[in-house]
Amino acid sequence: MNVKKSSLVGIDVSHETFNAHFSNADYKYKNARIGWQKMVKEAPKNSTYVMESTGYYHYKLASYLHGLGLSVIVLNPYFVHHWIKSTGNKAKTDKRDARDIFSYALNNKNLTRSWEPMSPLLSRARVIVTLLSSFSKLRQSSRNVNHSISLVVGKSDNLLNPMNSVSAFFNEQEKALESELVGIVKNLYSEQYRLLMTIPGLGSKSVSVFLVCCRGFTDFLTYRQLTSYVGLGLKVEDSGTSVRRRQHITKTGNNYLRSLLFMCAMSAMTCCVPCKSLYNRLVSRGKLKELAIVAVMHRLVKISFGVVQSGEPYRGNLLPA
Repeated sequence: MNVKKSSLVGIDVSHETFNAHFSNADYKYKNARIGWQKMVKEAPKNSTYVMESTGYYHYKLASYLHGLGLSVIVLNPYFVHHWIKSTGNKAKTDKRDARDIFSYALNNKNLTRSWEPMSPLLSRARVIVTLLSSFSKLRQSSRNVNHSISLVVGKSDNLLNPMNSVSAFFNEQEKALESELVGIVKNLYSEQYRLLMTIPGLGSKSVSVFLVCCRGFTDFLTYRQLTSYVGLGLKVEDSGTSVRRRQHITKTGNNYLRSLLFMCAMSAMTCCVPCKSLYNRLVSRGKLKELAIVAVMHRLVKISFGVVQSGEPYRGNLLPA
């Protein structure tokens, strides 16, 4: 992005307010339409507005600016955070964050893609994925509570009933949300959904979450970009003769999606020939089983990208029953 300093606005968004930095000055506004309008009025005309992705707090502001025909760029907080650390800055305030976002955008010439809001259907699907992820954590938490209680009062005590009811409620809600999510994905990404469902080990829920989190794979040119986005890219730490840390995945991206891919990998090892052979080969070489499973997850992502890019269903042979 080759923009002039005078036409750039750095924004740090929080729940009720947001800070902006432009024209060598700092400003603070209410994170509502009245504040958005005031900022646009005070900022230089035809500015490029740059902000971090902050859950859903930034979304309405970015959508408002996009609706006015203004250029909006939403940054990955991971890269901004590490860039700020590289500058040696130790201050952490909303005002300072807006300045740092401004400086990051000013010094990064690779920011060429303007942000666009999601369609209403995709937006709803993303919220459903967030809910499913939260329900999964809460359901596991309720199980953990019951397990600890049962160690004291026994497995048949009525004190376990409240958490059992909570877990049952979450299960019921999850089923309803999963059904709606699959319906939305079939509408948005019907062809990609059909192709991915031909891969052994992948189910309707995992495929739907995969496509929603990765926007139908439309933003990725290579499978390596996709695996990196999912958080399965390898991180290598090797320096001189003293630093030799074991390779590990970056774990960026959506944790819930990776947990689903883990379960898919467990299934694929029994019904997908390439995945089973890869797992057995790595384990026979002495690799840890956990690392072999991650390799299978990586293989599933690669196969998924391949079938979507080719437009052809998966043609690998299933293992005999």
